[in-house]
Amino acid sequence: MECYCDYELPSAYSARVVTARKSHACEECGRIIEPGEQYERAGGIWQDEPRTYKTCQHCLELRKFVEAHIPCFCWGHGNMIQDARGTLEALTWETSDTAGVLFGAGRRLVAIRRERQRKGRAPHR
Repeated sequence: MECYCDYELPSAYSARVVTARKSHACEECGRIIEPGEQYERAGGIWQDEPRTYKTCQHCLELRKFVEAHIPCFCWGHGNMIQDARGTLEALTWETSDTAGVLFGAGRRLVAIRRERQRKGRAPHR
């Protein structure tokens, strides 16, 4: 199976999970990442411009789940939730495997929404 992705790949890229020392906003769901929470900090260079993205554990869990179950999941920083929903909408309920993937992803999307409601969204930048 060949994958096609509309997103431009960075010329340099690094990502790692770190512990927050101060509050940050998740680039995906917008919720506040509190000090002491773990999150993914990714940095790269896109079109000669350095960028840094912070992703909370709930959004990271959704991304890893979809990547593990869908061979050609194309996503971009700041748009991962929408990309995951679009990829999942393209699936059908024809097999029990697909139903399990949709259910598992749905559980993770609900967890993201609940956490955002519980902790609040970061103010617009």
